[in-house]
Amino acid sequence: MGILNSEFHYERVANDLYKCCLQKEDYGGCQEPECIVRYAKRCLVHCLRNSVTYVENGSEQIPYTDFKVYNEEDFEAGIAHILKICRSCKEDHFDNCIVNIIRNCYEIGLFGEAQKYKGNNLLYLKEINEHYPEKGSRITEEFRNTKLDDTNE
Repeated sequence: MGILNSEFHYERVANDLYKCCLQKEDYGGCQEPECIVRYAKRCLVHCLRNSVTYVENGSEQIPYTDFKVYNEEDFEAGIAHILKICRSCKEDHFDNCIVNIIRNCYEIGLFGEAQKYKGNNLLYLKEINEHYPEKGSRITEEFRNTKLDDTNE
């Protein structure tokens, strides 16, 4: 079972996504169809408006052609925070969960591709640390130090 709408920390996720947005002067303007951050924001708004925590075919529609260079620290923090929200559904994990979609968007921006998630945060962090030691270490540290009721760091 995925996360319940009442358990999802919309404000925290929206704040993290807002931090990831680049300014127009930094890169020339948002290319809407390719922007992973804008896509994640649209999915978040869809869930908020419809009181759901999934986007039908959402993981299949993630843009993989966003080649902008983002601030790694913002994406690392975003992954750590979205993992804190995740319920570690194990066998009940499904790709169209808003948590999974947003995490995948961060991963594309940070690693260049979405990572495999097997329904368990600790296993995910272990694998990220094996494949990307520096980034994984920072994500793990942020994950350990994050409290969900802290919407502002």
